[in-house]
Amino acid sequence: MFIQNYEDLMKLARNETEKEVMNVILSSINDLLAFAQPSIIMSDSIIFDDNTLRINGNSVDLSSYENCYLVSFGKASQAMSSWMIDNFPQSFSRIIIVSPEEIQSRFASMPSCHCFRGGHPIPNEQSVLAAEEVLKLLQTLTERDLCFFLISGGGSALLESPDFNISLQEYKLLQKGLLSCGAPIHEINTVRKHFSKVKGGKLASVSNTSIMSFIISDVIGSDPSSIASGPTVPDETTWKDCEAIFQKYNLLQSLPEVFGHLISQGVNGIINETPSDPALFSNTYNYVIGDNIKLLNFIKEKLSSNYPVEILDYKISGEAKVIGDKLAKRAIQHYSKVQTHHRGLPLSFLLFGGETTVTLSPSAGVGGRNQELALSFVLSSNAHKSLFLASFGTDGIDGNSKAAGAIVGPFTLTNEQIKNDASKSLYSNDANSFLKKYGGELLMGYTGTNMMDIGIICIVIDE
Repeated sequence: MFIQNYEDLMKLARNETEKEVMNVILSSINDLLAFAQPSIIMSDSIIFDDNTLRINGNSVDLSSYENCYLVSFGKASQAMSSWMIDNFPQSFSRIIIVSPEEIQSRFASMPSCHCFRGGHPIPNEQSVLAAEEVLKLLQTLTERDLCFFLISGGGSALLESPDFNISLQEYKLLQKGLLSCGAPIHEINTVRKHFSKVKGGKLASVSNTSIMSFIISDVIGSDPSSIASGPTVPDETTWKDCEAIFQKYNLLQSLPEVFGHLISQGVNGIINETPSDPALFSNTYNYVIGDNIKLLNFIKEKLSSNYPVEILDYKISGEAKVIGDKLAKRAIQHYSKVQTHHRGLPLSFLLFGGETTVTLSPSAGVGGRNQELALSFVLSSNAHKSLFLASFGTDGIDGNSKAAGAIVGPFTLTNEQIKNDASKSLYSNDANSFLKKYGGELLMGYTGTNMMDIGIICIVIDE
C-alpha cells in the first residue's frame, strides 16, 4: 500500500457511488505504483544469462571486461541498485549510490559501496562530494573496464558539482531561480548542463571506459539528453540557448553577476560548449527502460477490463492552473458524450501523463503542480456532481509539500466559503493548506520510483 492516508481519503466519500469511485481510483494508484517499481521495470527490460547481458535485442559479453563498476543516482537509485546487485552475475569492483533518502543498511555495510544523501530539488554538499567522487572514479578507468550508470529522475540535483569556480551557494540561488520562474524542465536542464561539471555529457566525456546507462525517464519525450540533464549523452544545447532562457525569465536581474558573465563568455566562444561530438561517446550506450507512457498504458489496460478508458494526452505540460481548467472543460464535454453513448457501465475514465509547471507568487505557500492542477480542475468544473480527478507525482512528492498530489470531486467544494478558500489557496500557491484543512491530499512519501505525473479523471455515468 503506497497511499498512506487511504482511510482518510475514503472518508471523503458521502455515498455508495462516491465510495466506489474512490476505491477504484485509489486501488488503481496503488497498482500503478507497484508496477512502476524499478525491480519490475528492470526485470521487464534487462536479462542476465550467465555472463551475457541482453537488452533491447543487443547482447554484451561481460567476460570481455576486467572490472565492472556501478554508479546509481536519482530518486530510484537505491531500488535500481538493489535489483542490479541481486541480478548481476559478477561482483562490482566499486559501487557509488546517490539518493535523497536515508541509505539502506545493506548498502552501508558493503565495503565496496560508497553512499551519499544528495539534495533535491536543490543540490547540497553531499551532491557535490558524490559528483567529484564519480568524476575521480571515471578518470581512473580504462577501455578494459565497464561502468554501469543507473539514472532516474532527480539526478540533476542529487549528483552535481558546479563548474567555473561557482560556489555551491551561488549555484543554489540559480536552481531556486530556475525552479520558481515557471520554466519547463528542458529549459531548466539546458542551463544546468552549462554550469555543471557533470551534466550535458560531461560525465561520460572524461573517460575512455565503456559506459552503459539504464535510465528511468522523468521527462516528456524520454530524451536521454534531458533525463537528469543528460550526463552520459551528447548535448546539442548551447550558451546562446542559456542566454535566451535567462532573458525570457529575467533571471539576470535576480541572480549573482557570475552567471551573466559566464553566459557572455560562452556566447563569445571564450569558454567551451558542452560536448556534442558523437565520437566522444563511441563507447557509451544509453537505454531508456521505463517512462510515463509505459505507466499510462498499464493503467489503461487494467481499467479497460471493466470500464471505458481513453488516454487524453501522453505529454501534458504548461502552467498547472491553466491545464486544470482545460482538463475540466474536456471532462465536462466527455460527460455529455458518455451520457449519449451509455453502454450500461457505471464509470468512464480519462487518463493523462506529463508534467506541468508552476510560476510562484511572491507570497507562495505550500503546494505543488499536481495539487494546483487538481484545485483548478474542481473550481473550473464547479465541483461537478459526476467528475472526480486524482493527479500525483509518481515519486511521491509534489512541490514543496509532503503530499504526492491530490484527489478532488463533488465532495471538495460543498459551500461558497470553501470555494472562496480554494480560489485563494490556488492563486497564492498554497493548495496544500486547503487540502490539509478540507481533505484530498494524497500522502505517499518517496515511492522509490519517478516517471513524471499521472492523472486519472473518473466520470460517473448517470443512470
